[in-house]
Amino acid sequence: MGNYYQKRKEKITSTIEIVAFLDNNILLHGKIIDGIQVLHPCMIQQVSYDKIVLMSVNRIEMQEQLIKLGVSEDNIWSWEQLNSEMWHGTFLLHVGNIRFLNKKKKILIITTNLNYNGGTLAAVYAVYALQNRGFNVVLAAQDGNPKFIDEMTNNGINIVICPGFPCLKKEEIFFIEQFDIVVVNVFQMISCASEISKIRPTMWWIHEPSEMYKNIIVQFHQYMNEDKLKRINIYAVSSIAQRNFNCYFPGRIQKILFYGIPDRREVDIPKVEKECLIFAIIGAICPIKGQDIFIQAVQLLGDKDKIKCWIIGSIGNDEYSNKVKKLISKDTSFELWGELTRNEMQEIYKKVDVVVCPSIEDCLPITITESMMFQKVCIVSDHTGSADYIEDGINGFIVPAGDAVALKEKIEWVIANKEMHQKVGKKARETYEKYFTMDVFGYNLENAIEETVDIFGGKNL
Repeated sequence: MGNYYQKRKEKITSTIEIVAFLDNNILLHGKIIDGIQVLHPCMIQQVSYDKIVLMSVNRIEMQEQLIKLGVSEDNIWSWEQLNSEMWHGTFLLHVGNIRFLNKKKKILIITTNLNYNGGTLAAVYAVYALQNRGFNVVLAAQDGNPKFIDEMTNNGINIVICPGFPCLKKEEIFFIEQFDIVVVNVFQMISCASEISKIRPTMWWIHEPSEMYKNIIVQFHQYMNEDKLKRINIYAVSSIAQRNFNCYFPGRIQKILFYGIPDRREVDIPKVEKECLIFAIIGAICPIKGQDIFIQAVQLLGDKDKIKCWIIGSIGNDEYSNKVKKLISKDTSFELWGELTRNEMQEIYKKVDVVVCPSIEDCLPITITESMMFQKVCIVSDHTGSADYIEDGINGFIVPAGDAVALKEKIEWVIANKEMHQKVGKKARETYEKYFTMDVFGYNLENAIEETVDIFGGKNL
């Protein structure tokens, strides 16, 4: 009955009858919420039902509890399965580009919900890269942030919202068959990658940290079989993403496909000397991003008068978000910005001097790649994919993940050596130009797609 359900209950259609709520919270038992009684899970045998839907991120514990209570695993659904059952066959098109090239291949890129996060942005930049190389591209997802969708369509991207994803029925299959090649983005779409590979050449692009796998594997356990993936050409965005995937499918990913980002740096902007350096940490507020480590490091500084610290990204009311708010509540060095659009971020980067990414694990944070593009000084943890491209003290700085003291010492060095900022930023920019431009990305992505067609473009099994 928590936030997970509250955020999704408006999407439950009248075709679904909810006969009871189950919750372990003893304070809720016997209460009527939304016109329906709340029961302890042990009373499930007294209820007549078709399916039990797990409305929580803690699906593993809930499923194990239900099975111990005698519930068949076949009768336990995830929210995604219920959502697909309600909405399959529904398609909503957001038109961004009406120009269609008849002689070029049609490519469908499928990802999770469209939001201001790294995985989604990587898919968006893949659309741009392929459009620039003359392909007809459509981006499809189960749902999305309306503000994000408007921003992307205004930038020329055609988007189809398919609420039936990731589960596929005949209507979704018919839609997918209209394309020549399908790129499936992120590990969460494992069922799509497996099923689509039966009908179209399929490339699967993996971005996920290790913590993401546990719940996905439980939800889609039937696809955790090498035979289910044998017709998919699989790439990882970084060595960390490759390692995480290969923990479950040893040796399966052999190739890295790092993304590219558009060059938005405005040249000839005079650098203005400021009394305070602005440090920023950018990304959704969550434990894996390490905002608390950044805050602890700054609060260890002897003199904070010379810096301002911006925390940028969506923030909720969960335990960790509340911890972050409490840590900075009496510290005027910090400012919370919330989630910003891409255009708003463009303006933010002009003001920021140093971007910090102290993530516990981050496969290839787009914020650091953007910062390199903008010629900023970057401090990253050694558990980020970005660290593979950084030489400490040359084009950025690396600190041990989770070590607030080491981060504090690096921040002190950066504050004390302002004259080095331009040199380090220039080297960071050179790293962007070598690895992460749209031209480099487009070339690598087209090669990956051609390889996919060469290997799997024959007769479908």
